[in-house]
Amino acid sequence: MNCCIGFVDMVNSTKAIAEMVSDPHKMGKYYAIFINTMAILARNYGAKIIKNAGDALIFYFPETSDSSNEGAFKEILECFTTMILAHDIINRKLHSENLPSVSYRISADYGRVEVATSTSSKGEDLFGSAMNICAKINSMAELNGIVLGGNLYQIIKSFSFIKGYEFRELRGGYSMGFNHKYPVYTALSNINNNTDGLNINNINHLFRSNEISKIKDIGAKQQSSQLLLQESQQKQQQQQQQRYTTNIMIVDDEPDTLFTYEWFLSEEGYNVEGFTDPQEALKRFVQLEASSYYQLVLLDIRMPRLNGLQLFNTIKAISPDTKIMFCSALDIAKELVSILHDVNYDFIIRKPVEREYFINKINSALNNSNHHFESSSA
Repeated sequence: MNCCIGFVDMVNSTKAIAEMVSDPHKMGKYYAIFINTMAILARNYGAKIIKNAGDALIFYFPETSDSSNEGAFKEILECFTTMILAHDIINRKLHSENLPSVSYRISADYGRVEVATSTSSKGEDLFGSAMNICAKINSMAELNGIVLGGNLYQIIKSFSFIKGYEFRELRGGYSMGFNHKYPVYTALSNINNNTDGLNINNINHLFRSNEISKIKDIGAKQQSSQLLLQESQQKQQQQQQQRYTTNIMIVDDEPDTLFTYEWFLSEEGYNVEGFTDPQEALKRFVQLEASSYYQLVLLDIRMPRLNGLQLFNTIKAISPDTKIMFCSALDIAKELVSILHDVNYDFIIRKPVEREYFINKINSALNNSNHHFESSSA
């Protein structure tokens, strides 16, 4: 199919994290704040996320498969503009966490790609020259700027919304060999770049709100954002009343993954304790007499010294009523259900996971276990 592909790539992230090598948790938070913000904004404009490539996010816009769909192409430019406008907001969030600033570049192009779907998961990947060119021209953008490939520019230049943007062709373009130069354009929105109306709480709200689709124009919808924020805060207060006594243990030997899960659940109001060392997690479980302390334990499977299955069996031996879920990249759900007592498909999460799906699975497991929790804490 033909579609628009987008790349958002952090600049000099390796240098930024050089000072965080001794603190994987801090490093994971640095990447997660940026990548998760970009992913949320991209989805808000109809994009499908393909992959998180460490310090870059790759996505595409299915609606642009119809090259005459003016609304779809207007959406993608609004998406990129919104991402750029969010720069100061993201950095305020990073600074509040004592993390360094981030700069990034956005590139986009249009062309034919092949969609490949894994037989063992619902994940997709894209292949094709358009993907390669989009990645290559990213470095041609200015810091916190946007570049478009020639194919994409040729489509949008006839649309009426182009009057709201300024485009400049970069001298020399992108060299494709044999003296062939592929045209590349910078893109700049003519809208007012004043983002004072969106403070850091609004970005936090974007992470949590189920009404993200209502927020399209960062600069122009301050009143709507504030209203949604108030509604979100009210919902959070109600959730906190129900969840502040809910304790969850997470065990995963990947620090970045562990941080992401901790962040997801903490934002929902749960009390979370994370461990990269399964033996330390087991020690903590025993110390707290966890049959009455933890309402849920979430385990990875492949871990050194003490894997998830061994930890499952040990915890169940200590506390048979403890609810345990698995979150793993391994495609062994059928095997787990067949060999482990009290484990069904609802208690298995396949990596990688999106936030909404992850939270829904956790909430479902806890809601189905409310009676048990109430009796345990009585």
